[in-house]
Amino acid sequence: MLRVIVMALITCKRCKKIIDSNAGSCPYCGEADPRATQEEASPGQGSFRYAGIGFLVLLLLLVLVYLWSSKNAVHDGANPDQASGSSAAVSPISPSCRDSECPAGTKAVTYSTQQEPFYLCKSSELSEYANLVLGVMFKQARYAEVAPTISGKTGEPAAEGDDKLLLDKYRAKAGVSSFEEAISKCYKGRRDVKAVVLYSPADSSSIYVAAEEDQESKLWLPKANLFRQ
Repeated sequence: MLRVIVMALITCKRCKKIIDSNAGSCPYCGEADPRATQEEASPGQGSFRYAGIGFLVLLLLLVLVYLWSSKNAVHDGANPDQASGSSAAVSPISPSCRDSECPAGTKAVTYSTQQEPFYLCKSSELSEYANLVLGVMFKQARYAEVAPTISGKTGEPAAEGDDKLLLDKYRAKAGVSSFEEAISKCYKGRRDVKAVVLYSPADSSSIYVAAEEDQESKLWLPKANLFRQ
């Protein structure tokens, strides 16, 4: 049985990290009174900050549900997607555009599962960064079997080594300061959307496509989530 404990969260007025509202002091910087008053909060922070916190809490809950459904699926001998009620239990037979060439004009279809969500973005840099964050988050959840710790500054999962270097690099290339800022310029991907390839750069993990039904709708997505028809 999955038990989800929802606690109120606040941002420490000193180090700006997200902490439990019941904490007597900030566990990160030691601030004795981490609660910022209305006057202490900087102008313009309010609605954006609380919307960001709400998004992060929702994302963490989704990761927890993923962990729970995956464990139940393994225990019951079932496919994790089938256990979670997903209709994307079977991968497409055709190769993805990551594993085969998809030149301009190629007709393709998007694909995603509970374990492989993706974002469609307005630029290749935003696509690579936003989808890298998703990949690191789900990798940590899969191997550590706990919801990752989210940075209150960048909205990214706390990372070290190569993962941290990549996150820093791709965030800078995308020209954003946080994951929330990046996905405000992106859209949540859906499976079975027919598309036509416009451009597939060899040095990028993302591909530029137009929706088959609306050629004016042009966005970037991961090559791994696009399959030839």
